[in-house]
Amino acid sequence: MKTCFSNTNVIPFKSVLNLSGLIDYWEVNLDENGTFSGYPAEKIKKLINEAPELREPIEDLSIVDKHKELVGLLMSVVFPPALIDSEISAAILPFSSKGFYATPKYAHLLPFGSMRDDLEANLPESDIAKGKIRMACLYILNKYYGTNFEMDQPIVISIPDSKTGLRRVYKIDINTQFADVIHLAEPKPIDKKVINMLLSNIDDIDLWLEYIDPKVFAFQGFCIMRLTDVTTEEMLSSVKYDLLKKNAVTDQDNFISIREKIRSIFGMPNLQLGLSYFDPNYNIISNYGENNWSSFLMNPEDDSLECENLIDSIYVKAYTDKKPVIVEELSDYDSCGCIENGLLRRGIQNVIVAPLVHEGKVLGIIELGSPEPGKLNALTATKLYSVLPMFTAAVRRVLSDMQTEVRALIQEECTAIHPTVEWKFIESGFNLMHKRRKGIKAKFDDIVFPKVYPIYGLADIRNSSGERSNAIQRDLTNNLKQVKKVIDTIMTYKNMPILDEINFRVDQQIKKLSKGLNSGDESGILEFLREEVSSIFNFFKKDELLRPIINNYEKLLDPKLGVIYNERKDFEESLTLINDHITTYLDKVEEDAQDIFPHYYEKYKTDGVEYNIYLGGSLVQEHNFDLIYLRNFRLWQLITQCEIAVNIANLKSSLPKPLEITQLILVHGEPLSIKFRRDEKHFDVDGAYNISYEIVKKRIDKAFIKDTDERLTQPGKLAIVYTQQKEAEEYSGYIHYLQSIGYLTDKVEFVELEELQGAHGLKAIRVEINLNTAPKEFGSDLLKNVLEEIEA
Repeated sequence: MKTCFSNTNVIPFKSVLNLSGLIDYWEVNLDENGTFSGYPAEKIKKLINEAPELREPIEDLSIVDKHKELVGLLMSVVFPPALIDSEISAAILPFSSKGFYATPKYAHLLPFGSMRDDLEANLPESDIAKGKIRMACLYILNKYYGTNFEMDQPIVISIPDSKTGLRRVYKIDINTQFADVIHLAEPKPIDKKVINMLLSNIDDIDLWLEYIDPKVFAFQGFCIMRLTDVTTEEMLSSVKYDLLKKNAVTDQDNFISIREKIRSIFGMPNLQLGLSYFDPNYNIISNYGENNWSSFLMNPEDDSLECENLIDSIYVKAYTDKKPVIVEELSDYDSCGCIENGLLRRGIQNVIVAPLVHEGKVLGIIELGSPEPGKLNALTATKLYSVLPMFTAAVRRVLSDMQTEVRALIQEECTAIHPTVEWKFIESGFNLMHKRRKGIKAKFDDIVFPKVYPIYGLADIRNSSGERSNAIQRDLTNNLKQVKKVIDTIMTYKNMPILDEINFRVDQQIKKLSKGLNSGDESGILEFLREEVSSIFNFFKKDELLRPIINNYEKLLDPKLGVIYNERKDFEESLTLINDHITTYLDKVEEDAQDIFPHYYEKYKTDGVEYNIYLGGSLVQEHNFDLIYLRNFRLWQLITQCEIAVNIANLKSSLPKPLEITQLILVHGEPLSIKFRRDEKHFDVDGAYNISYEIVKKRIDKAFIKDTDERLTQPGKLAIVYTQQKEAEEYSGYIHYLQSIGYLTDKVEFVELEELQGAHGLKAIRVEINLNTAPKEFGSDLLKNVLEEIEA
């Protein structure tokens, strides 16, 4: 037995040691027994009488030390000598942390002289002090206010074991037989409604102390605190609770929690925990080995997981027999095969493999492994069996959730993924599944491809905005003139002032349009024609003489739009035909170009067609990238742009509205990174440095040649924009070759461009395309030995 002292008081109530109750207990029993604890009754009475200060409140705990032998004798009825070494008990001042007597195990576990920071309790904020204050208040209510509250709420604490580091769980029992409370002043009455209110706010200690004043009450005597090790029961209960959670066997934190609790149950800090589960439909392992719940079989450094290696293994035995398999020492196991040797390589000497069975089907396997032989055996394994049904239920939820997740993931990304980069999206999809199986709210990982080379091209309608505006202007002017003719005719039959007013407004609109089409003109005139003119004409159509005239006018109108739409229609049809022709051609030749090297390709239709191609090793899985592929694609792009120009030139005669196209290529010599923008469903450059490339793309088609009013892009010519001299030299070689095979003429210009916002130092090669060249088939012989021709 060890006598301990502490100067720490954790409650606001005064608490004083008083052994008078214990002494009274002795004296009553001494009168009935001649001998007690091996001492004659008279001798014990004499010792007590020689220490009168022990009958009084003891403010100075050194008095206890002064009468150490007698106190030890008195405490023997509380702490039986036979149980001293096995019990975890202590005598403490009532509801205080201050103690004066403890068994060796208690003294080692909870020394009086200090508070453990690593102690956890089943109390709000793990605050034991508040728990003691609450118990003290209930004690006072019972004595002074006529209540009869039970104070047997179990207090459970957990403390790391000094040897294993694993948490041990203890239930605390506090015996107040030798404790009492006295009042230092007259207690104030407390209404029953207030008591009910306090009970409703049981954890609000400050509120309780407002009504139960610590200055009024004081405690005397001592309490007996006993700790009982309930680690196995509490940890098993806690594991069962954890396994009820939705993401019980997919969440990493939950895994760590369950693993640590199972380690505490077995008292084995090096215990390994694993789990595999099976798809009942396909009978395959469905745990991908990327989370902490991975099966022991999923060791990424071990390639022994082959179907034939599983034959006759402990896993197949557990699966077939639907019973746990226990091997106390793998190195001595008679049927040690590839799987078992793999476990040995992982440092596992002792293993339990227990199947998770539901309705006769094995859904998964739970695994326990230890580096110490014999620690896991048939006796200790019984601790695990009570939680196997909970593991089975958790795995059943996972299998159901997996099926739901897969269906959701298929629908989640409702955009067409280019085949070249589809593998990356599938990989990200699997990662996403794992994260969601762990309970993490997540989306697809960022899809980023570093070190790719961009190839950008544009075939644009020449002055499309002006052509569209002119077409609208001509249609509106024609429409107004036709309205004026009808009104003039109506005025020969009807003399109405409103006709003069409408005619005046028509003249005003025609005059305004003659100066050009301004913002808002189109919508204003259309509203005038559709609302006011149409209303007046409908009125006069009732006259049989005027009806044919108005009908003839209405025949000129587009049936859907209700206005004349001839010029605009011709423009839009021509624009659509050109765009469709270009995109059809691009799709065809780009598909063939995938055979040169797989790449990412996307195009956009506006008033023309622009496209992006990204080329690089990070985009593909099974191809090695070399810069020779980049050179091939740059030449391929030049040929493609020439072919587009020739095709549109041949198409021009069949267009309702002859339109010209201009063409541009932007050369970017350095690789960059691209990132998939989920909100926009397409790839864009990634990083502040690379963003200048996107800025140039958006502005370059409107660029002018430096110190001139001439646009860089011109019909019949191809503009190649670059920044570095080595790029000009490379493209000069391509141009020379294309001149030799008739795609380009000898007219080549090297120009500087005006300064653009966000783009400086741009230069360009502008070369004339031979629009009379005969179209050539892409592929086969066209690109063969091209590089040799260039370098010759």
